[in-house]
Amino acid sequence: MHKIQATLILTLIFTVSLFSAHPISSSINTGRVIYSSVASDDIEVIRAEYKKINGLKLKAHRFAYEDLPCVDEGETIYYSNGKEVRKITEKFIRDDAYTLTEYYFKQGRLIFAIEIIIGGPAIGPDTKTEYRYYVKGNKAIRQMRDKEIVPADSKSTDVIERAYKLLKIKNAKNFNLDFCKD
Repeated sequence: MHKIQATLILTLIFTVSLFSAHPISSSINTGRVIYSSVASDDIEVIRAEYKKINGLKLKAHRFAYEDLPCVDEGETIYYSNGKEVRKITEKFIRDDAYTLTEYYFKQGRLIFAIEIIIGGPAIGPDTKTEYRYYVKGNKAIRQMRDKEIVPADSKSTDVIERAYKLLKIKNAKNFNLDFCKD
């Protein structure tokens, strides 16, 4: 599992460096969905806030868990600026997959999430899939799988709901119990 974690860390560093490397044109046509300059302007605002959050000195509050009904092991870390949660990282192992998700907030509202899933069968190579969700008004305005822009689907809805669930249970008396509730 250390190999997977090391790979994930390197992948995340590489991903973050690429985050701002993709110029946005006024209109992107993926063959399936056309994204207008309005969405591109929103994406630029989200990217700027993402950079700002990652440049802040935030206080971390960590919850570790293992052998829960919903995950084998993992941790959730809340990063706060004063009383405001600006970022949540969630790392966990479930079955043969390792998942790292980072959620970014502005004024209590989710604006961006990145999810990296590494896993595969016990015998064979691991696969890595990266998802990015740009969020405005609690709806995904852009969803990406690896480097491809794809139509927002129920996966983005699940990630948005998960982000708010994690935000809600931060101060729960029994974090581990609330963590596994649907």
